[in-house]
Amino acid sequence: MSNSGTRPDSECADRTRSVRATDVKPIPQAASVLVLRGTQRAEVFVVRRAEHLRFFGGFLAFPGGKIHAGDAQIAVQSASTASSPFAPREEPGVMADFGPALRVAAVRELFEETGVLLARQPGGSFPVSCAALDQSRREILDGTQSWEHFLRSWQLTIRDNDLEPVGRLVTPEFSSIRFDTAFYVAHVPQDQAPAVWRGELQEGCFTFAHDVLSRWERGELLISPPTVAILQCLRHNSWTEGKLRLRALLQSLETGKIHPIFFAPRVQLIPLRTQALPPSTHTNAYLLGTGPLYLIDPGPADPEEQERLFDVLDEYQAHGPALSAVVLTHHHADHIGAARACAERYAVPIWAHARTADLSRDKVRIDRALREGDRLDLGKTPDSSGPWRLEVLHTPGHASDHLAFYDPHLQLLLAGDMVSTLSSVVIAPPDGDLATYMASLSRLRELPIRMLLPGHGSPTSRGRQVLDEAIAHRRKREAMLLEILARGSRTVAELVLEMYRGVPDPLMRFALWQVVAALEKLHREGKASVAGQGADAAWTLAGAERLQT
Repeated sequence: MSNSGTRPDSECADRTRSVRATDVKPIPQAASVLVLRGTQRAEVFVVRRAEHLRFFGGFLAFPGGKIHAGDAQIAVQSASTASSPFAPREEPGVMADFGPALRVAAVRELFEETGVLLARQPGGSFPVSCAALDQSRREILDGTQSWEHFLRSWQLTIRDNDLEPVGRLVTPEFSSIRFDTAFYVAHVPQDQAPAVWRGELQEGCFTFAHDVLSRWERGELLISPPTVAILQCLRHNSWTEGKLRLRALLQSLETGKIHPIFFAPRVQLIPLRTQALPPSTHTNAYLLGTGPLYLIDPGPADPEEQERLFDVLDEYQAHGPALSAVVLTHHHADHIGAARACAERYAVPIWAHARTADLSRDKVRIDRALREGDRLDLGKTPDSSGPWRLEVLHTPGHASDHLAFYDPHLQLLLAGDMVSTLSSVVIAPPDGDLATYMASLSRLRELPIRMLLPGHGSPTSRGRQVLDEAIAHRRKREAMLLEILARGSRTVAELVLEMYRGVPDPLMRFALWQVVAALEKLHREGKASVAGQGADAAWTLAGAERLQT
């Protein structure tokens, strides 16, 4: 129900860990295919996901999807690599832990999404694209024919050497949706042409890595972060060199190195484990700019997690641009835990709202007070077309010192704790104020937002919808509160039990804060009144509100 907002004491931290321990879920396996055309500087096929999808809706990605139970029932034929003119030689040891079911899933997903079929006929050739093949594809997609029945009726065989494995990628822990994805490479058969049918995908095309990344840098399209990382390995390189770079990257990530996560060019998301409130386990730091370079919200207090952050920052120090300042959205512990350590290690100042200096005097020293209307110079835009800047927005409510940052060029909103893509945000009086928070949300939703980057959870292209959902959630809770009060007076404890029935005990203290914040808002608006003090205080509807009810 909450994601951030307080400085958890040791009791809260212990309870948080116990909640996390019971929430471990297996990570689904998936397969993705880089379909190439050409040899040296090969083009790669990319698809654009439908706008309405909650997971990477509107983003470019590579074809692929989750493994299905039936994939394990289909045999994969072992063949000599030399017999396949379409696949480079597979290196020993690569992807040894991925079984044949993932190859089957890769072939199936590729056929369903693009019509490219990497399964061989009895004579060893690939099928030719035709109307009959399209019809079978439609039947598989609508469920009237199984994938296994299709392969059997067409007498098709999947060979292991027609897909070259290059590595695996596990979605980092910060994301609410995670996959353990096997990446393969294949060349499109000579007599087949990819065709994307509109549905979950909107379009697809062959492109050179440099061309699509240049469009991304101009702000013309969205690309999923794994796809960005892979395309950057291929950019300006032959496929042979690009493949080596890609394998090295994927192998380094398996050792625990922080992923190069870019939802926007020159804006790196660095998810770091912190003592945030459940269900969040991480706070997102952001590193952005072409010079100057700013680090927003370095949250971890744990020395080991700080070292992981330093590894990223040290690379920037070595290859440029160097860090210019640490910038804070607000004073809560899970957003400032590494601020002092970063400032001292890299000899840079800390910037934040003036009130942050008062609220975190014992934690960090604020060297520059940021205020509404300030602009932070980011250097040149990622495509070098002009100046780049961040606009400072004072957005109190979650915290009185809360700042958000807006990039009008790429239309990015760095929202801090104004919203989360994991859950609702805690409003904790007296520093938190629900009415003020609602006003700040309403103000942010008026911005043209192409990408919302929150302090907790994954960034989203549904920025305005997420803000609208946050506003609607608070209004729904307020309506529920008024409905309960209309039935008679209640104490805060009684309201919490009625409104948050089923919430785990470790989270009930946060639910209590939400009720108190809502009651204070209603009291100021003349909609609720209170008799008595302390835990026994009884809340009721105010006179005018009772008449309306």
